Amino acid sequence: MRDTRVGTERTPARVVGGWMLRHPRTMGSTTAVGTAGVTLGYQTVLWAAGIAVLAGASWRFLDAPTFDRFAGRLVRAWWRRWVIYQRQWMRVVASCGLVTADHRGDSLVPKLVAVRSNWVWDSLHIRMAKGQEPEDYGQALDRLANSFKAHAASMRILQPGKIALDFQRREPFNEMVIPLPAMPESVDAVDLRKLEIGRTEFGRPFQLDLAKRDIHVLLAGETGAGKGSWLWGIQRALAPLIRAGHVRLWVIDPKGGMELGGGREMFHRFADSDRAGLALMREYVEALDERKFELGRQGIRNATPSRETPLDVLICDELAAMTAYTDRDIRVEFHQLLSKGLTQFRAVGGRIIAATQEPTKDVVPMRGLFPTKIALRVDAASYVDMCLGEGMRDLGAFADKIPTYLAGVAYAKNDGRKEPQRVRAAFSTDDDIAELVAFCTELNNVTPIRKEIELPDGTVTNPYEVDFEDFEDDEVEEIEHFEGDDEEIA
Repeated sequence: MRDTRVGTERTPARVVGGWMLRHPRTMGSTTAVGTAGVTLGYQTVLWAAGIAVLAGASWRFLDAPTFDRFAGRLVRAWWRRWVIYQRQWMRVVASCGLVTADHRGDSLVPKLVAVRSNWVWDSLHIRMAKGQEPEDYGQALDRLANSFKAHAASMRILQPGKIALDFQRREPFNEMVIPLPAMPESVDAVDLRKLEIGRTEFGRPFQLDLAKRDIHVLLAGETGAGKGSWLWGIQRALAPLIRAGHVRLWVIDPKGGMELGGGREMFHRFADSDRAGLALMREYVEALDERKFELGRQGIRNATPSRETPLDVLICDELAAMTAYTDRDIRVEFHQLLSKGLTQFRAVGGRIIAATQEPTKDVVPMRGLFPTKIALRVDAASYVDMCLGEGMRDLGAFADKIPTYLAGVAYAKNDGRKEPQRVRAAFSTDDDIAELVAFCTELNNVTPIRKEIELPDGTVTNPYEVDFEDFEDDEVEEIEHFEGDDEEIA
């Protein structure tokens, strides 16, 4: 016998009513246009539509950014949802293995709820089918990106049972010019919470917060990836504080100073070898240890950058040269000192910025102590998660796929933020670096670099400091006078 209980059949009335309830904006627009057509006449409605289209086209021509912000993104999202995604949604998710079945054998299809769109990305809000988890979509990201002809794809968890699939339609940095941020002119113009380094892929300024959030930064990227743009960009943003003595730079460049040696005149301390770098690290820890105890006795919990308590920024280029590819005694002690600097000196004004080519555990054993991690172009896909954290590549941080011509492009991950940001640092030319050094040293507030040399036995000494008391009396001959051919010199 046929089952005639209420609710067991999908009647046409229920299908149409359900569709109307699920699409209130479409139904509201249709109702409004229909009502206007009946009351005012369809000619008036057509004239109004034509004027609206002409006004929108003029707005876009005269001021494209504001048009895209307030109107264009809505029109584009509506168009791409129904013409690009919804039209082929069932076919794509089925071919990517994202359609499941219930106990009756009925197909369960993930639902496309909404589409958000900007000039770079399309964000698809998806309600997952029963029995699915976000990892199912993470494993299918590459297939989904290829199906929708996207450059890349990433996934975000919005709420239980609901995710967002983000598809990159274009490469923004092919078209976007990243200007070098203007160098601040005064101490008051510098905000340690908003140090502008470059731009995000959406064209907004990208800023580091050396005051609270980005207290230590780890940069990972192969040769030519653009680590120098980040290191010089940070120093440029701090320029007035360096000149005033509120920031001191402790710089280790184990490659003989080839990368950062151009700024040695404005550095508080500079080391261009691994052994000299260890000596610098010892002095850095001793100086901040002394300040830590001094402020502790005074009951001060957080130091304010000033001439008396400057922000001591340690910059180490090629960290692997200090932690892996050097003598064991240097490696072990440097690791211990660096770990101490990463864990104990936040409140007293200690900041550490390190760069490496290989973010592996063997090379950077203390990488978990860096709250902010930045992955530029890396050599292997596994390096992405090693640098940014577990699962970051599944969330769209494809640092291993950054083209070689996009130097300075990176994925930035901050503690407390689930998804990485795609950003690009501005490039500093040799002239920009020379300008920075001249600006920071014009007041002569930078402590002169000690002229130290490394002896063959490994000790570091200053040949310009001579203790004459160490000489025996018989080692010094007293010269009464010098007789020459034409004159005597007393």
